[in-house]
Amino acid sequence: MSTVIILAVLGLLASVSPSTIVVFILLLATARARVNAAAFLVGWSVSLIIVFAVSYGIGGVRATQYGSGRTVVEVIEIMLGAALAFAAARQWRHRDRPRTSSRMAKKFNARLTQLHPWEAATVGVLEQPWTLTAAAAVVLVRDHSAFLVVVFAFLAFALLSTATIGLIFLYFARRPGQAEAHLADLKDRLVRAGPAIFAIVSAAVGVFLIIDGVIGIVGS
Repeated sequence: MSTVIILAVLGLLASVSPSTIVVFILLLATARARVNAAAFLVGWSVSLIIVFAVSYGIGGVRATQYGSGRTVVEVIEIMLGAALAFAAARQWRHRDRPRTSSRMAKKFNARLTQLHPWEAATVGVLEQPWTLTAAAAVVLVRDHSAFLVVVFAFLAFALLSTATIGLIFLYFARRPGQAEAHLADLKDRLVRAGPAIFAIVSAAVGVFLIIDGVIGIVGS
């Protein structure tokens, strides 16, 4: 499977992260909702650019593509997959215990009217679905592709991973009054369903990484 397709799939999975969506909905309740939402997306994008640039640089090092270096990359991929599978199993056992999305949500509730754009940008970095972003980084290092392929892969991951919150932002911008009630209902549903969604997504990505890493080691 090509690098672009794999990262596109990871981006789609990242777009349904309950934690990110809930925090973004809370952000739209701040005093400067539109500015803060834009700052959130800027922080998210900058962190992605850094991760992809570093991954591309590491993947270009000869030691990571041959011999023991290649094996180390495959082992890291398997370990990341195992960690995701373990996290999925834990979340699935507690799927009937609704929780708030993260500590960030509690901070929002405490200071909704005072959030500054630079803080919203920081939240965009923190609320990045880092497990999926890490998986994307490992794929980039392992399958070191041409620069243009990496650019397309980055665009696919960046656009798809922000698709859901982007649509929410557009809906809020066009119909703020109507959106408020609907988004509040969506937030409550995601808080309840969050553990189950996280478990399913983490299990799917974890199994893929484990199988892909094992195939890489056996085939090397």
